[in-house]
Amino acid sequence: MAGVTIEELGLKFVKACMKLYWGSWWYPFLFAVGLLCTLIWGRKKSSRIFIGYTAFLFLTVYNPIVVKYVIARLDFENEYYRFIWILPVIPAIAYYGVTFVSSFHKKWLKGAAVVAVLGVFVVLGNPLNGVVKNFALAENIYKVPDELIQICEILHSKMSNPDARPRVVFDASLNNVARQYDAQFRLTIDRNASIYRAGSTVAGEFNEKSRRYKRQKAILDVIDYQIYDHPKKFRNALRKSNTKFVVVKKNDELHAFLLKNGCKQIAETESYYIYRYVGLEKDKKK
Repeated sequence: MAGVTIEELGLKFVKACMKLYWGSWWYPFLFAVGLLCTLIWGRKKSSRIFIGYTAFLFLTVYNPIVVKYVIARLDFENEYYRFIWILPVIPAIAYYGVTFVSSFHKKWLKGAAVVAVLGVFVVLGNPLNGVVKNFALAENIYKVPDELIQICEILHSKMSNPDARPRVVFDASLNNVARQYDAQFRLTIDRNASIYRAGSTVAGEFNEKSRRYKRQKAILDVIDYQIYDHPKKFRNALRKSNTKFVVVKKNDELHAFLLKNGCKQIAETESYYIYRYVGLEKDKKK
């Protein structure tokens, strides 16, 4: 996890990751209470699965000794937080909540139990605005911006070969969601290259001298950071990466730069310009 290293924390690494991951949530506490109740009163095999599962995790991937001497050697430190996902906190407390409500036979008691359980979840949980900033409901069933769907339809209409898999440069606002929506388009900019260029440490180690990263950085400098000092590097990066289309948010200065450097505007949406990299086609003709 970002800012947390095994070398620095040693046996305290797992505890630090858990604390950073769960933050102010008290759901792990509810989970622990549920496990305790299962040990004392649980008779159903369906509830005891949480005991065995949790015990296995704490003997392996949550074991500070295993983490310090095995995880560190596997170079899995930055991805370790993913192990925390497999602790069944949410499904378990949902199960315990339903079990608690079901233990009452009278309807009015069940109703009161539902209110009590929901109240506990709200009080001990973390408000959404503390987790997600600028929260907005999904615009469609694909959980991506409507404009991305429109852009992908336009790109498909501009392809001479419907079965082709062209490389596309999307700016930071669409790059990560584009790969989730339409797999036919290959992304010129890797997710890890993008977040590494932004200064993130969770992308792992990068060879800044590699040709692949240099090309991606030359493109990122222009489309995401509006640095126009090296137009030749930008053109070469588009050409050598075999990029066919470029999609960026509307920006007059960026628009002028792209037009001067081998990109031809072929369409637009409310917020985005769509370009074809014609410089690539000219180079092929040569």
